[in-house]
Amino acid sequence: MTANVPVAARQAPPLPGWIRPLTGPDEPPLGRKTTWVLETLLLAMSPAILLGVSYPLVMSRMAGHDVGGVPVASLIISVAVGVPWLSQVTCGPVYRLMGSVTDVAPQERVRHFIRLWPAVLAFSIPPVLLVTALVAVTTHWPAQTIAAHFLLLLENMVFAQSLMVADLLRRRRHWALGWAAYAVSVLALPTAWYLPPLLATLTQVLPMRSALAELRHPLPVSPGQYVVDMFRGLILGGVLWADKLLLFLTLGVEWRIALAYLCLQPAVLGYSFYFAVATPRVTGALSDFHRGLDSVSADSLRDRSRYLTRLLNRALVRAGLVEALGVIAVVAVMVAFDLSSLPEVLAVSLGSALLAVLTLLAYEIDHAGDPALALFLSGAHLLTALAVFILVGGLAASFAATAIVDLVLIAISVGVYRARWSSPEYSFFWRKALSW
Repeated sequence: MTANVPVAARQAPPLPGWIRPLTGPDEPPLGRKTTWVLETLLLAMSPAILLGVSYPLVMSRMAGHDVGGVPVASLIISVAVGVPWLSQVTCGPVYRLMGSVTDVAPQERVRHFIRLWPAVLAFSIPPVLLVTALVAVTTHWPAQTIAAHFLLLLENMVFAQSLMVADLLRRRRHWALGWAAYAVSVLALPTAWYLPPLLATLTQVLPMRSALAELRHPLPVSPGQYVVDMFRGLILGGVLWADKLLLFLTLGVEWRIALAYLCLQPAVLGYSFYFAVATPRVTGALSDFHRGLDSVSADSLRDRSRYLTRLLNRALVRAGLVEALGVIAVVAVMVAFDLSSLPEVLAVSLGSALLAVLTLLAYEIDHAGDPALALFLSGAHLLTALAVFILVGGLAASFAATAIVDLVLIAISVGVYRARWSSPEYSFFWRKALSW
């Protein structure tokens, strides 16, 4: 998820001259592009890398420790499978609410976020309660364990929200510092299940301490619009992130968790590449395009829209290629070390890659001005996944069955995407005209 941060204002001559100087926010000159891409990808992938390394290293040290008779490892897994999806629900609305302060000084944006935070926290509690209730119903864990689940899940939501300031200010290193603190806490005290999100949140809150006084002046939000934004996060974000929670609710911990998360990484890599690397230039072009709606000729606007569409197409294709390379790498590793797992690896890695593709297409259909269709396509996947994970069951079988439907949804999405972005100058003009 990214915010549209305008590039510096400039007088742009007609094509092709105005293309050459156009870069996105924080995009370096061509000579340093490779280093920037690698660093940006590593920072964006830091949660997967750091936690993917730290938790397997400490699993043996967690053995024999429990919360209410339930192994600590099972408690942590029950929370981990829900955090990414819930983060989409609880954090998504904040980006719209922060849109009004996009162009102000960084410290003003921090203060604005702090004033919003009480409402964001309050709206986070119902979805956290809902997921905890689903875990309680499906696991029959004792009350002490369910209370611990609620606490740990809420702590992780607070941490996810604290990361938003670094994300909005494009302070990627500071964003990654939070995940590093999380991983260090896991490695140092693996049985202190409540500690990692607290320490990680501290790394984000301390730099904001001068603005914390704004908590005394909370900003009101429109409950109706906020719930609508949460629903959009639930549906659009659920395409890529719902499957692990569904696996836990239907199978408990009786599935190959490490293998499933390994096979998810190509999808996460492509998703991260798209938002962190491929779209900054699109963001710059889109900002210039919106300014051009009021100030350039129809011919120039048409040229700009074609260039914008080419950039967007290229970003999607490159993200898909990155995913494909990731899938090949995962399959090669499993062929070398565990050939018997190849069918599961193919089903889960390819299925997960399709989820990322569908997610990105839905985002861009929504961005092009058709949110209802984006929600319909994403909702169709979620309903299919829910039915498949309940009725079919099993890791490989569930992903394979869902992938068949996802291929159809992707084919439809590609057609819709091409239609919506074929002439963006018209669709964006009429959206702006109707808003007057």
